[in-house]
Amino acid sequence: MSRHPHRTAAALAAAALAVSVTVGLPVAQANPTPDASLQVPWNQVGDGWTLATWNPVRGRLPGEPRDADEAPPAKTANTLFLIDPAGHRYAITTFAPNDKGWKPTLVDWSGDGGRALLSMGDSVIVVDLHTGNQTSFPSDASARFSRPNGEAIVLSTSVPDRPGTLQRVDLAGNVQLTYPTENAAGAGRFSGNYLETPDGTTLVLSTNNRGHDEPARTDNSFVLMGNDGTVERVLPVPMPDAVCRTTRWLAPTDFVASCSTQKSAASQLWKVPIDGSAPTALTAVNNAKNEPGFEGDYGDVGLWQLPSGTFVQSLGACGVVFLSRVTADGHTQRVKVPGAGNNIDVIGASGGALVLKSTSGCSPSEALLSYDPAANATKVLLGPTVNDGHVVDALTFGQGYRS
Repeated sequence: MSRHPHRTAAALAAAALAVSVTVGLPVAQANPTPDASLQVPWNQVGDGWTLATWNPVRGRLPGEPRDADEAPPAKTANTLFLIDPAGHRYAITTFAPNDKGWKPTLVDWSGDGGRALLSMGDSVIVVDLHTGNQTSFPSDASARFSRPNGEAIVLSTSVPDRPGTLQRVDLAGNVQLTYPTENAAGAGRFSGNYLETPDGTTLVLSTNNRGHDEPARTDNSFVLMGNDGTVERVLPVPMPDAVCRTTRWLAPTDFVASCSTQKSAASQLWKVPIDGSAPTALTAVNNAKNEPGFEGDYGDVGLWQLPSGTFVQSLGACGVVFLSRVTADGHTQRVKVPGAGNNIDVIGASGGALVLKSTSGCSPSEALLSYDPAANATKVLLGPTVNDGHVVDALTFGQGYRS
């Protein structure tokens, strides 16, 4: 008998999955055996659904050896799952391991729900979720689908000492448009960070990619640019003497900006309307000094507003990330999520719940969890304990791309 019963479960899961990755077949909640009588209800795919990549090899505790006959995760194929709000899992396609150990990273989901965009090393991969077919083209740029339906791809780069680049290409990587990012509207250099409005008509570009020998800019701005490359307006950043970047949309015309001062480690989240009206502070200023109200929280990035409260992804010491609730005065309070480990990566929101990636129970492997803050309850969607192995990456529909 194996010394590691979890490895046996993972091996069985992988074996069952290997014979069952017919596109759209669901994997049962308690085990990986598919029910071939069900197909993906494509007319329901949208809000509340999640994409995730999964590896059948479980994680290991520090210092815990692997069995001699056990392949490491880098040598094992990863599977792309589509998960509905009830937790049913549909195996879509697999990604073969490669000699360089690259893993497929989910970066975007098309607005029509039919395609996934992934990066793997120096390649961009487009997956047709209906058929499982994969196409790719070489690029080391940051890739996202165009809005609203993902009929093209936008590639952005951040380049030291000169402006970042921004291009729109077709799904095969052929250039359609190169956006003017050289000192657009006199607002400074494009930083490589941007958002596209949900209707696809406008891009919001962050600036401040200055050279090493240039003074820090105090007039950093957001540049609103039409999808044809025409500059529409410039919005000043909401925090004085700060560098700000877009993170995600709160509403079709309001985005969350993450701002950091240039002379200290102070940071703050803001709601910025694209119509030019006054921004609103979403959090208090965090000086990254472990001050009262920000205990253990050295900065916040994404923000999600739910009926049960406002939540942020907090950055802790030594690379730890965790979930916090924003208090009435704009400070944060760490949330203890039942069944989750200390490291919690917020993937997005689904209705009144948050989708999280974290360790589950006593397992060292990453699991995908749905957390209902109102009920203070969690449900495992993928990984231990429902099908073992570990979750590599995940992305919720309609939450914006991976920032």
